[in-house]
Amino acid sequence: MAKKILISIVIVDFFKAERVVDNVERILTQQGFFDTEVIIIDNSVDAENQQLLSQYDDTDNVTLIFNQENNGYTRGCNQGADLCRGDYLFFVNPDIEWKSEATLADVIAVYQKDAGIGIVGTRQLNDDGSIPDTVRRFPNLLAQVVRRSSLRHWPLLKGVAEHYEYVDFDYYKPGNVDWIQSSFMAISRSVWEKIGGFDDRYFIFMADPDICYKCWELGYKVHYESDIVVGADGLRCSAGGFRDVLRNRVLRFHIRDACIYHFQYLLKPSVPRARKLQVQGSSSVNYE
Repeated sequence: MAKKILISIVIVDFFKAERVVDNVERILTQQGFFDTEVIIIDNSVDAENQQLLSQYDDTDNVTLIFNQENNGYTRGCNQGADLCRGDYLFFVNPDIEWKSEATLADVIAVYQKDAGIGIVGTRQLNDDGSIPDTVRRFPNLLAQVVRRSSLRHWPLLKGVAEHYEYVDFDYYKPGNVDWIQSSFMAISRSVWEKIGGFDDRYFIFMADPDICYKCWELGYKVHYESDIVVGADGLRCSAGGFRDVLRNRVLRFHIRDACIYHFQYLLKPSVPRARKLQVQGSSSVNYE
């Protein structure tokens, strides 16, 4: 008889305990030939938030970690991953809603169909029925400046932001993509270990394009699956433009993390060779 695989789900919470509880309850009802473990990292440093999550203190396959300070989303993910034993790791935002009891099984089936896939993301549906733009092209500095300023309305620059934001992407069709947000991201254990996890120099943002770039560099694909759907609250903590920098601390972190990303990739190709060849239709890309 085949051995059951183990799936690890990491949730980094920041003042969304009620959504986390619903999230975990749905995870525990997932059906398939696998076992699950859930790691909750709470960065809220808040007694009320902690009390709501403490109901899982005695749940066998749920581990609770209450940090004494907010270590950031990226370090929280790595902290949770260090405790994981699974064959596949899922990084799931606290607000994610599992709309099907077969979601985990469906994602694992994607991997089983194509051994060349390293990272998987799915379609998301916000509480208001809209689809968030969770798929992007690899970042470039000009596009990130333009999209957060009035420059995005200039005819000559409008296309720069729209190209990066991938406004023409069809969320109802599956396919391999540059990068996907880590709000709901699965990654195989072998690829995670080869990459070495998220780069914890990033506090909240940019760790997802970074890890997807490295995934492509290794010769593995980043895949978006349209037929698998999860819910989300649709709230963007980094919304706003440069005028909002002084009053939005999260936006300042976004700019900081973007600077780290662009410095790191200053001398690298804007798109990894494996991804570029695939987009060009080359058949010479080798996957392990």
